[in-house]
Amino acid sequence: MAEGVEAPLLSSWENDLAEALEEGGCDLETVRNIIQGRPLPDSLRAKVWKIALNVVGKGDNLASWDGCLDLPEQTLIHKDCQELVDQLSMPEEERSSLLLDIESVVTFYCKSRNVKYSSKLSWTYLLKPLVQLQLPRSDLYNCFYAIMNKYIPRDCFMKGRPFHLFRLLLQYHEPELCSFLDTKKITPDSYTLNWLGSLFSCDCSYKVTEAIWDGYLQLADPFFIYFLMLIILVNAKEVILGQESNSKEEVIQFLERSPASLELEDIEDLFSLAQYYCSKTPASFRKDNHSIFGSSLLGLKDDDSDLSQALCLAVSVSEILQANQQQGDGVRFFVVDCRPAEQYNAGHLSTAFHLDSDLMLQNPSEFAQSVKSLLEAQKQSIESGSIAGGEHLCFMGSGREEEDMYMNMVLAHFLQKNKEYVSIAKGGFMVLQQHLADINVEGPENGYGHWIASTSGSKSSINSLTEVSAHFHKTAGLLKWLFQILLLLENRDMQFLHRSPFLYHVPLKQLVSGGFHIKLYINIT
Repeated sequence: MAEGVEAPLLSSWENDLAEALEEGGCDLETVRNIIQGRPLPDSLRAKVWKIALNVVGKGDNLASWDGCLDLPEQTLIHKDCQELVDQLSMPEEERSSLLLDIESVVTFYCKSRNVKYSSKLSWTYLLKPLVQLQLPRSDLYNCFYAIMNKYIPRDCFMKGRPFHLFRLLLQYHEPELCSFLDTKKITPDSYTLNWLGSLFSCDCSYKVTEAIWDGYLQLADPFFIYFLMLIILVNAKEVILGQESNSKEEVIQFLERSPASLELEDIEDLFSLAQYYCSKTPASFRKDNHSIFGSSLLGLKDDDSDLSQALCLAVSVSEILQANQQQGDGVRFFVVDCRPAEQYNAGHLSTAFHLDSDLMLQNPSEFAQSVKSLLEAQKQSIESGSIAGGEHLCFMGSGREEEDMYMNMVLAHFLQKNKEYVSIAKGGFMVLQQHLADINVEGPENGYGHWIASTSGSKSSINSLTEVSAHFHKTAGLLKWLFQILLLLENRDMQFLHRSPFLYHVPLKQLVSGGFHIKLYINIT
């Protein structure tokens, strides 16, 4: 113990962590179990970050590189790297060596990934916390590469997909704030580009950045950055809303600098609130957008829907079904079926509340009364613990674009009222039917058979619908020639059928079974 008098003494858990790191073979789960969210000692940070980034034992990627600093943007790279070194407190004789290391890391990354360098990429801000760890060049590159690959989203540039996704998240939780910024024509990329591109190191102090990265890297969840950004806006909400008379540029400037006000003692609350908002967000937010993070060689064929055109957050029908069967405090949905009455009566989700979207234009007073009844029914279902209850409103249409125009107007109505937790069922009732057919629903014993109800036909009719849908779904390939003929007869445009990210279907036959009228839609893709 006497040997440690001059150095900062480590607590019991810090000693446990130091011993585990020294022994080698320590994984991230072991590190998390020891740290348990407590502040990380400076002396152990480098080893913990390397484990969190999974670069321990990785080789020197730059070993076979010729070292040529000859990119067309090399002058700009050198300038930005020099500015980074100038910000550091270090002996003068070490600066030139460090500058070469940083410039080599940036240059080699550009060459190996075929990326054109720009100061707007925030790479030097991203490198600053890593440089402070005094890593050798090989580790510096490996850590930088790992962060770029896992934590910096693809298309992290103006009007990029990650920022449209953030707007949908903001709208879901803070519709009033989102509406205010929309009115000012302030898009998320105008103020969060550096937040996301530098993981807050652009605006936060070094110590605050370290604390944020300590928690973020240990979580190993790329999407968590979205909730940290959300909390920063939530905390500044009253100040932001109070800037109604300010210019767009003044508001953007305030927003850009918001992370700079974070203090070290704020980080624990920042993460706790972010975890809470994360628990109140549909899982589809991550699952349907997982391709935003990761290697550029992956996920290129994933859902390419234009998030900039999305009215609100979309939720998969599988999540809707699963969420309302689970116990506890997770996300639960109150489903609002907005199809016309005849479609709803023919078959609907048994837990859904019907709100005929046609009434919005045809009978506004009746629509207003229906909305009032809807909100009252939602409140009562939550209080009674009903399986249909949920504080998250999810609107379901037919799934056919031309039929769902009125539903979109209803959605806009709720969003204009600053109603939080508003989403749309992805693909509508059509995809719900497909989903139930795909999992071979045959009756109530499998846990899903009770989900479809009808007010114009018998239960056997519903079961026959599922069985027939499943049968045709399996034989769709054999009937593809028939679909082409039907399309020609109906003068449908094949190009139109492939423009949507969702599967489109065409009516094959009007079936009548036991007094229950159903329209069957077959996958033609």
